[in-house]
Amino acid sequence: MTAPPLHFSIFFRPTALLILIAFCPCDPLHSKTNPWPIAPSVSQSLGEATLSVASMRFNKNRADPKAFQLLRLSDLLCTLSRDKVFYLKGLLESGANIPDKAFGPATNEGDLAKHFVKFAGSRPSHFQLLLFSSAYLLDPNSKRVTIAIQRAKRRGLNTDFEYLLRNVNQPIPTFALTPPYFPELPAKEGKTLASLAAEYATEKLYENRESLLGKRMVALGLLVDPENEELLYLMSILGMDKRSESVSHTSIKIPLLRKLAEISIRKGNSTLLNNLLHASMIEIEPDRFASIVFLQKMKERGIKIDFESIALEYEQFLKKKRTPDRPSSSTVQKGELLDADLSNLLTAKRWTLTELHTKQTWFVSFRRTSKSIFKPEGKCQGVRGNNLHTWNSWKIKNSILIIDGYARYAYDRNSKVWKQASGKKDSFFH
Repeated sequence: MTAPPLHFSIFFRPTALLILIAFCPCDPLHSKTNPWPIAPSVSQSLGEATLSVASMRFNKNRADPKAFQLLRLSDLLCTLSRDKVFYLKGLLESGANIPDKAFGPATNEGDLAKHFVKFAGSRPSHFQLLLFSSAYLLDPNSKRVTIAIQRAKRRGLNTDFEYLLRNVNQPIPTFALTPPYFPELPAKEGKTLASLAAEYATEKLYENRESLLGKRMVALGLLVDPENEELLYLMSILGMDKRSESVSHTSIKIPLLRKLAEISIRKGNSTLLNNLLHASMIEIEPDRFASIVFLQKMKERGIKIDFESIALEYEQFLKKKRTPDRPSSSTVQKGELLDADLSNLLTAKRWTLTELHTKQTWFVSFRRTSKSIFKPEGKCQGVRGNNLHTWNSWKIKNSILIIDGYARYAYDRNSKVWKQASGKKDSFFH
């Protein structure tokens, strides 16, 4: 979707940006002679507009955290002249009043957010994510920005403003150029099923934002179409105090069940996919004869048949098939791994906890206590001989495993060991 044009008469004091766009024979965003991802003149004009918004915010509140973020962004974008940036910094340091329109005419924040998205371009980079993050600062209700940020998170990228500002010139990992995994179903089938799942999830989450059925339908849809925009948006608002959009049409329940049943008899499906399809049908229609019989037969073979276990196993199956594989930890910055990915890894096996200071070894199992895959937290239990110890809680936040609120570990993909996040070497999980 193309961003609406800015009203340059009230947005920028100079009309340089408009002229630059009009006379560029191709994409004006990218410079062929400069490593900076947008042309210097465009960057300068965007930086000055950002500075205008920052100055207006500072006039209302000298401690406005968003204003400070915008000031730092402006400092980055003003590649031709930083005089106005220095001027605003000096006024802030001295405590002097900030003159009205000292940094250009009043800038509309919504329009500036749209231009951040426009000039972010289509090439994945830390610079692109920085502009998306900045747009979100100004317009957190933008569906397009919300989806873009969620897509980046699902691909394993860190979308924190401060991190992006520090790493704006660093290349993104190669795994971020593709979806987190490639779906098993043909594209047409996967997209159709995901769209139906998204509609049904929207309906259920509108009725109750904590609907477990709604969340499970989001998980189903993303497993068959990992970058479906409606599902990415639903996944984002699950973590916010925001209700899903209402639906005006009749319930999509019957068409969704019909599509699930149709795909379940498709030749070439993996057993794991069929498990997921039948588990999904039981979620929608708990007394469905064929699906109950199918899963009970699976249970007799020792296979877990609850929805979460099936979904997690299928997700791991898809990720193992991913080509190319995700890189080792030496190429991944701290915070770039998804918490959900790490929680899947954590609960997939029993870990050995070695405590060097006590010279003890425990065999530790982690399990989820949350109702869905969207909250990576739970309890863990350790066994050492006849001794048994249960920890109250574990959770993963910002790629850090936190046990009982104080013990913190970071996963090293190279050695496949959970090491103490503090850098100490007193204990580790392997």
